[in-house]
Parts: sequence; structure tokens; C-alpha cells
Amino acid sequence: MNLQERIDRWTGRGIAWLVRKLLAMLLGNTAPVSVPRQDASRPAIPLHRDPWCGTYVSPEISFPLEQAGQVLHFCSAECRTRYQQSSQRAASA
Repeated sequence: MNLQERIDRWTGRGIAWLVRKLLAMLLGNTAPVSVPRQDASRPAIPLHRDPWCGTYVSPEISFPLEQAGQVLHFCSAECRTRYQQSSQRAASA
């Protein structure tokens, strides 16, 4: 690419930049404004802490365990089983 082609290329880019800036000033900010989704108004689902591993889990997808009149929520069946085994060992000791 020779010098004249480079000058023409940079001049073209400069003119394009200038046109974009002028149009932006004349038309104002035309960036689309985001519209809140309709489902954004739903109430938040409370999360429960898995007593075995500490992960927070939704009651909708948790592995529940009722113990002493209280429902405990686990992130997996494995965590629930480990918790039960630990509780049984503690009770028998």
C-alpha cells in the first residue's frame, strides 16, 4: 500500500467519524432504552442454606428433610444423606 492509499484510507475514516459525531449531535442519543421485562415484577424466591455444605438453594428444587418439626433444604441427595448419617452418628455417640 503506497502513501496515497494510506492517506485516502485515513481521510475516509476521519470523514466517517465526523459524520457519525455530527449525526449524534443532531439526533441526540438514539441508543435504545431497555424496557423492564414483565417477569421482573415477580417476588423474589427465598433461598435456604444447605446445612451440610452451605450452598444456598431454592425450596422449589431442594431436597427437603423434615427434622424436629423443621424443614431443612439440601442442594443434593448426597448432602442430605451425609447430613442424616452425621446426625445418626452424633445421636448414637
